[in-house]
Amino acid sequence: MKQINIILLTCFIALAAGCSKSELDVANPNQPDYKKVYKTGADLENLSSGLYTIVYDGENAAAGMKNMLATAADNVTCSWGNYGLRDMSFEPRDNSWDNSPTYSNAGLTEYTFNKMYAAITTASLIYFAVDSGVNVEGAGGNEKVRAFTKFIQGVAYGNLSLLFDKAFLVDEKKTVEPSVTKAVGYLEVSKAAVAYLDTAIKYCATEFTIPAAWLGTADDYSNDDLKKLCNTLAARILSYVPRNKTDLAAVDWTKVQAYAAAGITSDFTIIMDGAVNWYDEAGDYLTSNGWGMTDMYTVNMMDPVTQPAHWDNSASFPRPPESTNPIDKRLKSDFEFVPSNWFNAGRGYYHFSTYRSKRYDDVYVNAIGPKPVILAAENVLLKAEAAAYKGALNDAATLINTGTRVTRGQMPVVAPDLAKLVEAIHHERFVELYTTGIGLQYFEMRKLDLLQKGTPLHLPLPAKVLQTFGEKPPYYTFGTVAKADGKNTSNGGWR
Repeated sequence: MKQINIILLTCFIALAAGCSKSELDVANPNQPDYKKVYKTGADLENLSSGLYTIVYDGENAAAGMKNMLATAADNVTCSWGNYGLRDMSFEPRDNSWDNSPTYSNAGLTEYTFNKMYAAITTASLIYFAVDSGVNVEGAGGNEKVRAFTKFIQGVAYGNLSLLFDKAFLVDEKKTVEPSVTKAVGYLEVSKAAVAYLDTAIKYCATEFTIPAAWLGTADDYSNDDLKKLCNTLAARILSYVPRNKTDLAAVDWTKVQAYAAAGITSDFTIIMDGAVNWYDEAGDYLTSNGWGMTDMYTVNMMDPVTQPAHWDNSASFPRPPESTNPIDKRLKSDFEFVPSNWFNAGRGYYHFSTYRSKRYDDVYVNAIGPKPVILAAENVLLKAEAAAYKGALNDAATLINTGTRVTRGQMPVVAPDLAKLVEAIHHERFVELYTTGIGLQYFEMRKLDLLQKGTPLHLPLPAKVLQTFGEKPPYYTFGTVAKADGKNTSNGGWR
């Protein structure tokens, strides 16, 4: 096997992503320090145990991108300037993403970018150590570590492909020069992510057990459990990576269908521990009283008779009443009517809403308890979506009509019609999957050309990365109605 230049890999990512010393202070494998850190199988297991925590934090910390993508998608609304909530939801969308190092929210893209590469780097070093002869004891020990590190590479690169226009592909075999020209486009990154997951799935053929602490779950994960999770993640990446309807038409739905068919059958849920290691902080801000409210676009889905799809930017706009008989009963079970708004009217009445999410209130009180990362319902939707686009309309309708649309929403069954099926899947992703995952509704709106015109379709490499690589400001970015090209900035929009 070709030996990676670990010094170059580590220095490249440390400089480009600005990761903390504690995350990336790993030396050359030919030097004593590296050999000390990665000396034994116990060392490798200890390092592996913290990998998913890094990824999870990059996805769900308020310091990352989850909040701003929720408002950009019109799934959540918030006028506050924190966490990019307001900046990504201006109407009209005439302000581009401010990709300068001095921007107050510059750290949002940088944070998520950093976390993904921190996990990728450590996973690569661990995998390299196993390949170099370090043995992990116990049943299937080596395969467990190999599978888990490939899983980490897959989910981290998957996130990068979904969030950024490009990224750098590095691992235990590949390194690149620290140059922006060496970054590759999101489609190539997504293919690499799925390939890492495929490798993880291959190692899952061996029986092993992933300790619950590694994933933040209530129980240990078997090799079969991890295999299912990897399959769902691969289906996710393929389904969510399109930037527009043209990309959507090119998705290999046969592959999506195969991955989803082998995916999770129960919720992938972490147990929040009071923010010691596990806390969906962004989800908390998106739903807490005084913070995020449910955008009227989403509220209208559940009650199109009483609730308008948009709050006009006018002081005289009539306040909608509380819904009494919504078509989707989750408006009563999962959401709470708010009789008055807490937002600043001077920042736009269009931020106003009548409802907030209450589904996870109990676990957010002390940030302790189960919070889904991927609902089993999401995997069902991936199966239904693949079936629908492959022309198996009856199969897609059956999956939807036996799922949460009817069981929880008590909504009418959907007919086996492609347009209606796509609309039903869209509805479930906005309502049932609320605050699960990072950017799910943003990805959904993006691939259907529904993001408001002028909304970035992905984010640029963070300013500090470009600055480190010697790029000259102003740094490239996306957004504004004037630059709506349908490739980097939305030229469609639901309004």
